[in-house]
Amino acid sequence: MRKPFKDWTLENFVGLAMLATVILLVVSGLTAICFVCWASVQTPVQPEQTISQRIETTGDVKRLCIEAKTDGRIDAMSCQLIDPMTEGTLTKAPS
Repeated sequence: MRKPFKDWTLENFVGLAMLATVILLVVSGLTAICFVCWASVQTPVQPEQTISQRIETTGDVKRLCIEAKTDGRIDAMSCQLIDPMTEGTLTKAPS
C-alpha cells in the first residue's frame, strides 16, 4: 500500500499549512464582511408614535388637550383652557 505523504519534505507540509491558514483567514474575512453588511440593512422595529389633539367641553368651559402615545400607551398629556372671546388658548388661568 502506498503512503500518501512518504516523499513530502518539511517545506511541503509548511506550504500546505500556510495554504490552509490563508484559506481560513479569507473565509473569516468574507464572513465578517457579510455579517456587517447584513447587520447594517436590518432595521429594528420602531414603536408607533401618535400625537392627537381634541377639544373637551365641560359645561361652558372648553379645553384643548394634546396627548402623545407610544404603542397605545399615553406618554404625555397637556390640556389648556380655551378663551371664549378669542378662541385661543390661555397660558394662565384667569384670576
